[in-house]
Amino acid sequence: METRVLNNACVSCARYLVAVAALTLVAATTGGAASTWHVKADAPAGGDGSQNRPFATLQEVETRSRPGDTIRIVPSDKPLDGGIQLKDGQRLIGLGNAVTKAAPGGARPTITNTTNARYEGDAIRLANNNLVQNVHIDGASRSGIFGVNAVRTQVRGNLITNNMIQGNNLPRLEALWPAGFVLYQSQGNHFAGITLLSCGPAASSYCVSHAPAIPAVANTGELVIADNVIRESNLEGIIVLSDTGVVVNYAVTNNDVRDISLHLPRPEALTPPLGIVRSRAFTLIALNGSNATLNMSGFRADQLAPPGNYASDGVVLLTGGSGPIVNARLSDLVVLNSGLTGEVNNGDSVEIQHRGASDGVLNVDIRRADLRDPASANIKVLEASNPSGGSYNISISDSVLSNANPAGIPDAQIRFSGASTGTKAFKLAVRNTKISGIGGALGIVNPNHLETLNVLVENSSFSDLVQPPDAKPTPAIVVSHPADRKLGTAVIDLGAGPLGSRGRNRFLNKTQLDLSVTNGSTSTPMRVDVSNNYWGGSAPVVAPAASPDVFLSGNVTFSALAPRHLTTDPAPSRK
Repeated sequence: METRVLNNACVSCARYLVAVAALTLVAATTGGAASTWHVKADAPAGGDGSQNRPFATLQEVETRSRPGDTIRIVPSDKPLDGGIQLKDGQRLIGLGNAVTKAAPGGARPTITNTTNARYEGDAIRLANNNLVQNVHIDGASRSGIFGVNAVRTQVRGNLITNNMIQGNNLPRLEALWPAGFVLYQSQGNHFAGITLLSCGPAASSYCVSHAPAIPAVANTGELVIADNVIRESNLEGIIVLSDTGVVVNYAVTNNDVRDISLHLPRPEALTPPLGIVRSRAFTLIALNGSNATLNMSGFRADQLAPPGNYASDGVVLLTGGSGPIVNARLSDLVVLNSGLTGEVNNGDSVEIQHRGASDGVLNVDIRRADLRDPASANIKVLEASNPSGGSYNISISDSVLSNANPAGIPDAQIRFSGASTGTKAFKLAVRNTKISGIGGALGIVNPNHLETLNVLVENSSFSDLVQPPDAKPTPAIVVSHPADRKLGTAVIDLGAGPLGSRGRNRFLNKTQLDLSVTNGSTSTPMRVDVSNNYWGGSAPVVAPAASPDVFLSGNVTFSALAPRHLTTDPAPSRK
């Protein structure tokens, strides 16, 4: 009896050992517990990836590592060349001090890719659930960090410099890219220091042209781009693109993009001459039913192009295709132009655009922005390639917009330039904002059929607005609609109107027109309310009286309540 019990126990032990062996075999074939690998550019050959004997090349660590592993880059005086493709769940972390704050020179955890032989010149390629942190990417010949359908990616605290520089040797750059240097290509062939493409399962995906083997994704989860510095490169700063029905959520926090394309020649001076070249700090493109949410805070951009025909925009939000939706909240945004560069039609601090889109939606909320010295507009709402049925819901609050750039063209600092077959809605709210300098403040110049036009302005200040070249005063707010286009509901509410404006706006251009409204539609009146504002202390003078503050033309209705005015200057809410 005793022996039988012992035998049963042995049988149980044997079954347990077989199960453990099976689990061990499964762990071995699937990668098992995550490992940590080290790689160092100047390490001796023959290392095993340990801390004391790191690998010497990216190819070695890429081959040996498995999904879920951590790869640590040991600082060195030279970079690791050739680029790396991460696997799902991998973490790529640079050791040592923060690369974004390190002094020039000295050892850093650095990656490059100086040719297009591996990964088309990209330094780091993403998979799913990756973290890339504290890596200096220097001198890559295409993107610093590139991802296609990368789910739940985090890109944190990296420094990206000298991408696509190649000594600014244009023949060498042309040799790298037989189709032409990518900066001088159309919008669809652009790359950035950080480039993330996300595409859903619908046909004709944009991502297929770049990575046909990577499966589509319905929802990327949150993609984090935080605390990165991108500078001194011949490419754009950050590009995120969504297509074919994907749902994507971008968290973009405390990034700095500056000194872009500053040593390139003028494109119009090349042989043959080239047209507008894009050189932008941040671009979001939403195509074909994709739904993109952007939460951007603490973004800073400066010096985005040299003199020449460059479209040196700070932040671009663009839709295309059928039914794309963008929900964007931008806070603590700074876009500067310290070099005061600019050419005709180029250079917006923020550009919001439907480009060939049908039924696109752009919901954009901008808070605490400091936008200065664009060549064109500080906030431009633009339609191109004949979109239709687009909606714009845009708000700007607690911000400062100014322009002292004589190199550009005089443009309204917040401008809507409609150029489509018909726009569903244009709704603009400006609150607690100060606008001054070259160009007018608001220019709503609409040549479209427009179903809804709403403009609300309150607690805002308009001063020292001038028009070059002779610095003549220019109107603060201009709204116009042509006679040959349909107009639905139209309300301009500067105070006590149906949109709920509290007024308290400060019009401080005493020798010039402050408000000009023209409506050519004979069937639909445009309502204008202007109560509770400061016009220098007295009531606003309406044309045709001499030296008017307000000019009204066409089918325009002033509020039935006689416009009241403030006799003392209200303190501006934001200096």
